[in-house]
Amino acid sequence: MTTFKSASELTPPQREALQALLLALADTKLLLGFHYGEWTFGTPALEASVAACSMSQDEFGHLRLLHACLTSQFGMSPQDLLERRALNTFANVPSLDQALSSWADFVAINLLTDGAMTALLSALQRSAFEPVSNFMDKMVAEEKHHLRNAQGWTRSLAAAGAQTKASLEASGQRVLRATCEWLGPQTHEAASVLVSAGILNTTWQQVQQNFLDWIGAFAVELGLNFNLKEESRHWQLREAVNFTNWNPKTRRCAATQPEEKLLYHLRGSKNAMFKLGEA
Repeated sequence: MTTFKSASELTPPQREALQALLLALADTKLLLGFHYGEWTFGTPALEASVAACSMSQDEFGHLRLLHACLTSQFGMSPQDLLERRALNTFANVPSLDQALSSWADFVAINLLTDGAMTALLSALQRSAFEPVSNFMDKMVAEEKHHLRNAQGWTRSLAAAGAQTKASLEASGQRVLRATCEWLGPQTHEAASVLVSAGILNTTWQQVQQNFLDWIGAFAVELGLNFNLKEESRHWQLREAVNFTNWNPKTRRCAATQPEEKLLYHLRGSKNAMFKLGEA
């Protein structure tokens, strides 16, 4: 298999597709890290607070690795990546656009949005693009801890009573649909380019199917309705996402974007006056 030691060895279509994918992963991890951190002091149990804090640190650590790669390989400065970009260019999973209103929302993004990240990161292991392959095993290993936390809390909420279970199902259905929108259609040009180059180790369709089959089996085990259906031993959304207007750069079907107040808390520009060495 041909390997690539730097982005300079990629063709223009390969460069564009990989840069867009890494940016979408980074944007999603940025907001996952924010939401996990925000809930550090709002969880229903002390051990959940510890887990939320730990997962937030993991996500920001992953973000730093992705931003470093985008900077060194694609010439995107930290200011470009976070401070200067318009909100309508962010390519995060849409379920992270707003504040999480309940613990059910937190558990849903932990299970479903973070779960989709794990499926995609696994497809980048042993990537032909060495700068990504070098840190991907570390990311996937840490993601497994996130999923154990998500599965544990999903089990707890599913068994906590009818009202709690219904809240989890409502959050899960909304988050799963937004996550599937972010994953995009089963076949699209950018994904095909990355698969052909060996940058992804499996087809985009298989990435999605692995994720949905895992979620479908887990939902059945717990008697949860995430609005999925099983066909020929595989799971799909009961109502498929219409990808007619899907934008491969923002990974969205509509002109949505993160709330400005979320990025306000994440951007350092508001504190620039306090930086050491400045007047």
